[in-house]
Amino acid sequence: MIRFPTGKSDGPIPYIDFSTLVEKDCIHLEKSTSMNFEKSRDYCHGLPGGGDLFVAGDLTGMTQYIATHVPDTHVIIGAFNKNGQNKWLDGRSVTDQELIPDKSHDNECFQVKDNEMMHTHECNKKEYFLCQKGVEFL
Repeated sequence: MIRFPTGKSDGPIPYIDFSTLVEKDCIHLEKSTSMNFEKSRDYCHGLPGGGDLFVAGDLTGMTQYIATHVPDTHVIIGAFNKNGQNKWLDGRSVTDQELIPDKSHDNECFQVKDNEMMHTHECNKKEYFLCQKGVEFL
């Protein structure tokens, strides 16, 4: 069973350049083990100071980071599709500009690869994942 958030966001997450998050050690790219969406969230929650799957403010910076550190690899991030609604874990809607057209399927989770746009995959599929430290969403 996958935990999907039910809460609403208080508004858009502030835009923070991805390189700033890396410099401040707010990002953890787990590339030594693969996990599914649920297990990867649990792993992120267990980081010192807590955390959750990455919720994009700087999608371009994130995909460039992934392309540099794990080229040709899919990475789970903090977005999902439930009942036809594409959402970030913080409750915001995923925009059409962030998606590969026609690549979003009901009740699936999102991943990115290199400099590609986001697309869905089965939530139980094991992949590397990207955590954002110090945050936790519903």
